[in-house]
Amino acid sequence: MLSRTFPLAALAAVLFVSWAGAAPVPTVTDDELKEQALKLNSLTTTDAMQTKLTEVLKDKATAKRLVAVAAGMQAEAKAGESPFKFNAAFLLGKVAHNLKDYKSAEKFYTFCQQSAKKLESGSQMAQAYDGLIDLYWDQKKFQAVEDLCAELLESDAKGKEMNAAKSLAIERMVQSKARRGEHDEALNMANRFVELDKNGWYALQLKGYVLREAGKLDDALDTYKEVIKRIEKDKTLKGEEKSRIARNARYVMTSLYVDGNKVDEAAKILEDLIKEEPDSATYYNDLGFIWADHDLKIEESEKLIRKAIELDEKMRQKLLKEGKIDEDTAKKSNAAYLDSLGWVLYKNKKYDEAKKYLLESIKDDEEGAHMEIWDHLADVYMAQGNPKLAVETWTKALKFEDVSKRDAERRKKITEKMKKAKAGLKKDD
Repeated sequence: MLSRTFPLAALAAVLFVSWAGAAPVPTVTDDELKEQALKLNSLTTTDAMQTKLTEVLKDKATAKRLVAVAAGMQAEAKAGESPFKFNAAFLLGKVAHNLKDYKSAEKFYTFCQQSAKKLESGSQMAQAYDGLIDLYWDQKKFQAVEDLCAELLESDAKGKEMNAAKSLAIERMVQSKARRGEHDEALNMANRFVELDKNGWYALQLKGYVLREAGKLDDALDTYKEVIKRIEKDKTLKGEEKSRIARNARYVMTSLYVDGNKVDEAAKILEDLIKEEPDSATYYNDLGFIWADHDLKIEESEKLIRKAIELDEKMRQKLLKEGKIDEDTAKKSNAAYLDSLGWVLYKNKKYDEAKKYLLESIKDDEEGAHMEIWDHLADVYMAQGNPKLAVETWTKALKFEDVSKRDAERRKKITEKMKKAKAGLKKDD
């Protein structure tokens, strides 16, 4: 499958593997966790908070217990009081957010928001609102995102951090309106943002986003072509920073070309990106998947996807040596890449091997919980002559939420395939 990368608010990915058949034995008591939670109050810098966040998330099970214990401490505090300072509460919110404990994350972020307002701290208000906005965005609560953005924009708080937060709030408000289908209003807002940005490229990307959401692919492509031109002319960007930003914009264009069924154009960009950044697993995977998905260059596609898996493995080992991930995470292959390999093997009629990789892909409770992967697995079952298992797999696939606009069309196709498979099963009975 195409790599699901998002330019906004990337969250840390963690993995916890427990012994099958038995609950893991707690190695830390609740009292010790309370002590750990209170020690978070000593964190005073952003770097220290980020380091601690990475450390805590290495052990997902203990991190969940830490959040639960801390949430209990917060709930037991007297009205208007808290056992946690702003930084500690914000970090706990981040941990809960990463663990998808949205209820706890909201409580901690909301406390931070209220605390920052009392202190009239612009920098802390910016952090708190950013956390809450990202939280609601991840839950697809787009109206709540808009309401928070409007509240932030109305704030009188000053400072560099608040100015940056307000710019991002405008962006998120426009994106939220686009996601809710209010395309005309979103486009009008984006155009005003573009006018304020004059000849800049950043606001123009936002317009491209809205056009894509509105299904105006050609207009979106033209907009991104202009974005790239403006990036090249931006004298404030230098060297690798400029190259990276331009590559990101071109990468977005590949998805737009695929959406418009212009495979050759998407492939050409990806081939160029591979030449420029030969260690990027994403580009190899996407090019291989796009070709395979359109029944093109199957043998070459398989080589590209295997190369992506190899590069991903090297990167995980590098991160392990640097202490940025733990051993369990280092062993975890990218679910999207495994799906791509399974799909190209299916296209090459190597069904048993395809099934092996697809089953491995869906073991990932987070990245493997995607309609497209389960659809691919069901297609393999059908090819192997097992329509009953295919129907069961498609039924599971339809329970997942849409991740991209392509998923709406996939949902229709799955429904049709299920209908046909069920009719065949009924006929056999």
